[in-house]
Amino acid sequence: MSTEKHWASRQAAKQDEVRDFFGHGLDLALKHRKEVGMAAGAAAILGVVVGFAVYARKANENEAWDKLSMAEAYSYYGRPKEASDTLAEVSSQRASAAAAALAGMMQGEAKQAKGENDAALESFTRAAEAAPEPLKPFAAAEKVTALEAAGKGAECAAAAQAFLDANAEHFLAPQVQETMARCQLAAGQADAARATWQKISLQYPDTPWAARANARLSPPTK
Repeated sequence: MSTEKHWASRQAAKQDEVRDFFGHGLDLALKHRKEVGMAAGAAAILGVVVGFAVYARKANENEAWDKLSMAEAYSYYGRPKEASDTLAEVSSQRASAAAAALAGMMQGEAKQAKGENDAALESFTRAAEAAPEPLKPFAAAEKVTALEAAGKGAECAAAAQAFLDANAEHFLAPQVQETMARCQLAAGQADAARATWQKISLQYPDTPWAARANARLSPPTK
């Protein structure tokens, strides 16, 4: 049996088992409604329905993560079409916000690797909007990188500043700040770029970030 068929069979069996369990509970509640009273019977039925809804939601979340794992496996084994289709499914269903955000980021990375910068940017933007904490900073940083790759200097600088305003202490902050300086320069904002490199030099001394910033700030040798 193939991996995907095994996965589908396992999911179907799991869902059937859940339906049987809650169906049995609902039958019992309905049969004994008169014995325990109308109000108590209604409460019992409501409890079974709510229980099924909660379990179904959890099952859907687990299914989303299973599909995300399948997409990773497809990608690893050189099956990009299946990987792309599975990621699109996870991203659109949004059974799990975290899984959907990761799927969107993976879609963006795959598109960026093929030089499809505008399409990658769309994926990263959707992921950044949907991502819960603590994934949101990662998706936002990916969006900044995608904006630079797409040649959108001014938008890149603005997105980078928004990231820094919200995530000043995040370990991705120096990387985003460096990207912002490049985008500011590309957008014709030379003074702003220089100010950003100065901040990097002061904020992250004795790091590769500061070394590259200092190199940018040094006057050209004759």
